[in-house]
Amino acid sequence: MSNNESSERTFSQTYITKRVATSAIMVGVGLVLSYLNPFAYFTIFGAKINPFAHIINAIMGVLVGTTFALFTATAIAALRFSLAIGSIHAFHGGMTGAIVVGIFAYLLWKKTPKYVKLAALSEPIGTVFIGGTIAQLIAPIGGIEGLFTWWGLFAASCISGSIIGFVILLALKKANINREDFFEE
Repeated sequence: MSNNESSERTFSQTYITKRVATSAIMVGVGLVLSYLNPFAYFTIFGAKINPFAHIINAIMGVLVGTTFALFTATAIAALRFSLAIGSIHAFHGGMTGAIVVGIFAYLLWKKTPKYVKLAALSEPIGTVFIGGTIAQLIAPIGGIEGLFTWWGLFAASCISGSIIGFVILLALKKANINREDFFEE
């Protein structure tokens, strides 16, 4: 292996290491915020309305991409569920939101990189419409009105969370922390 190939591999590994470390830290942050702040969520129909999870989805999808955002959301959901501070709905609510933000961030980054932070505001598309629909399939509440109920519950949690996540991304930008810090050009 030549010296140039070695430096390219190290360069690439640095970005992956940053994403792994950021994901691990955010899993811890998500768990702590879910556990230590009992006033941050309330339970309706078995769904724990928790905006903190959506803040993390918004930030992670934009900064580290779809795969690591999905990993982070899944890990937080698994830990919250296993510790009884989250419901089964944390899985499909968080995971779908993280995937959508990651996809939107990727598309915006490729087309108009200066607007990539707006992808954080797409989190409700995944959480409300996809996650809420899955919730209706898992725990049906009546007919079509039950679907709208789940959508409303998931929206109560994720809309405020995605907005706060967007604001945090703006603050991170002022601190010179951007998506470019986690990906190769």
